[in-house]
Amino acid sequence: MAKGKKKSGNHLGVVIGITVFLIIAFVGIAAVAWFYLFREDAQAATQAVYDEYTQDVVNGNYEGIYDLIHEDVQANVDKDTVTARYTNIFTGIGASNIAFTLLESGENEDGSGWYYRYRMTMDTSAGSLDNTYSMQICRDSENQFKIMWSSNLIFPQLDDTDTVRVNTLDAKRGTIYDVNGNVLAQDGEGASVGLVPGKISQTTRDADLEQLASLLEVSVDYINEQLSASWVTDDVFVPIRSVAVDNEELISQVLEISGVMVNTTSAREYPYGETLAHLTGYVQAISAEELETMADQGYTSSSIVGKSGLEQIYESSLRGTDGCEILILYSDGTVKETLGYQAAVDGNDVHLTIDAQLCQILYDQLEGDNGLAVAMNMKTGAILSLVSTPSYNPNEFVAGITNSSWEALSTDEDLPMYNRYTSTWVPGSSFKPITAAIGLDNGTIDPNEVSASNGLSWQKDSSWGNLFVTTLVTYGDVTLQKALAYSDNIYFAQQTLNMGRSAFVEGLKTVGFGETMPFEMSLGSSTYGTLEESSDEVMLANSGYGQGEMLVNPIHLASMYSAFMNDGNMLQPYLVSNSEELGGEAAQPGSYWKTGVFSAESAQIVNEDLRTVISEGTGTDAQSAGVTLAGKTGTAEIKDSQDDTDGTELGWFVAYEIDNTEDPILILMMVEDVLDRDGSHYVVPKVTEAFSQYRGTASE
Repeated sequence: MAKGKKKSGNHLGVVIGITVFLIIAFVGIAAVAWFYLFREDAQAATQAVYDEYTQDVVNGNYEGIYDLIHEDVQANVDKDTVTARYTNIFTGIGASNIAFTLLESGENEDGSGWYYRYRMTMDTSAGSLDNTYSMQICRDSENQFKIMWSSNLIFPQLDDTDTVRVNTLDAKRGTIYDVNGNVLAQDGEGASVGLVPGKISQTTRDADLEQLASLLEVSVDYINEQLSASWVTDDVFVPIRSVAVDNEELISQVLEISGVMVNTTSAREYPYGETLAHLTGYVQAISAEELETMADQGYTSSSIVGKSGLEQIYESSLRGTDGCEILILYSDGTVKETLGYQAAVDGNDVHLTIDAQLCQILYDQLEGDNGLAVAMNMKTGAILSLVSTPSYNPNEFVAGITNSSWEALSTDEDLPMYNRYTSTWVPGSSFKPITAAIGLDNGTIDPNEVSASNGLSWQKDSSWGNLFVTTLVTYGDVTLQKALAYSDNIYFAQQTLNMGRSAFVEGLKTVGFGETMPFEMSLGSSTYGTLEESSDEVMLANSGYGQGEMLVNPIHLASMYSAFMNDGNMLQPYLVSNSEELGGEAAQPGSYWKTGVFSAESAQIVNEDLRTVISEGTGTDAQSAGVTLAGKTGTAEIKDSQDDTDGTELGWFVAYEIDNTEDPILILMMVEDVLDRDGSHYVVPKVTEAFSQYRGTASE
């Protein structure tokens, strides 16, 4: 019986042991399950915080970041500070295309929270940035996971007391050179007029500021506004207005005012000023309207852009690309680290075929007149001179032209801002050589034909009514050579009628009328008006000697004349010798715009006949040039009718070195309003003197 009881006790112990084991096993399994479930919840929660943070940064929702920050951090930094730090830094560096890549995440070994290692990449003004970060996410007092934030989540190298600075590295604008390396436009010096507050006389302060405001054409309120800026102290220079460095009179006047200083500043400068203003153009601060369309090209509100002339035409080549550096600074302003750096790329230089010396000579000859001058190499097509008068000082525009100066320019009846050599003009008798060559080619003009003089006036028949073609002199028997030499309007009117409207118009089209001649600057197209559609015989007759509705661009006319020295081929004028470096086609000296516009024989006949214009005709005053010239005078009438007494005249002279086989040049000049000033004979001495000075043959 005792034995049976012992067996029962053993059984109970086994049951208890098994039960305890099962309980322990269950608790262990439950604990493990709870641990993994808890860990998975924590991982999902921290991942959600990480994801929300990265999305806020990518989307620029910097205000949302503060709500993700741990309360212990929030105790030391407010929302505005965090938001402003992200906004100011990322906006300042031009951050875009921000992207995150998660590298690793896990629970800290001490169980204090979770870590996330990741890369953040972005494009900036200084190029691409790529940094690796470590983020800690821990529970707060409400058992919520939050970021243990500091400034090193903006950049790993950035501490809370550091600042970020972005420096623009200015690209040097390209220089414009003439054919001899003379500078026509460059980055140089300007003058900044300003005040040193501590040196302003307090007894005469009001009067001094009034005087300064008047001289600089700004308001006294504007001056006081500049002086009241937060950074101003008694001993600092406060800039008020930039002025042209060559405006010596104004600079002298402002320096007499107490407290005024003039500092040297960087500015675009044009050494030849008015002489080449229409060619170089000028630069100015970008306008709001321009910035709207050019912001995607890297322009900012502080950019300088070409506003006219070559500065505008070659803006994309001249301007270069600004560089940038992004710096982290210690609290004392010293550099801690360079985050990003992109070097500036200077603009390209522009090398011209222009000879500034010849331009100055021609400008001096035209000074005081409204006119233009073009000079071209008759073998290469290189443009040596482009001058338009009156002109303006481009240096004034760079500094910011005053209201009174702009008013004077914009209301001047002589139109100093108007570029005359890119426009079209009535050519008058300067066009007769072209008519002659067209007639020779189509066989209606016989160079050997001799006819009797028609006197000083002529009309085809009575159907013309009171309309007559007139000429100025009689000279005996009439030939092509003499008609050119003495500029016989009647001869060319008759010959144009003989060849007929269709043949004449076809000849005009052959030499490029109605086309846009390729050139670095935009040129007006030469036109003949309604001649092709009209049945008006008088218009046809008048067109033959450059009147009617004929309009010719001067550079185009120079190209037409080049055919006389190049076997009937018209040279392609060009202005820029390094155009290939600037993204264009390489300049080809001696290339033709149009070939075979005249036969070689016809071109040679006209060429020799134009020699006679100088030796015995209307251009005899040019014999004193010191070089042998051929050419043609022209006096174009600008009036509404034959009886109009209020019209004016344009004086032309086109001359070239006929015997120079090395580098013959052509000079074309037109002067407005030569009525009562001897017509084209007013112009001939000017061109003659230009040849003499340029070739060094001027008499002492």
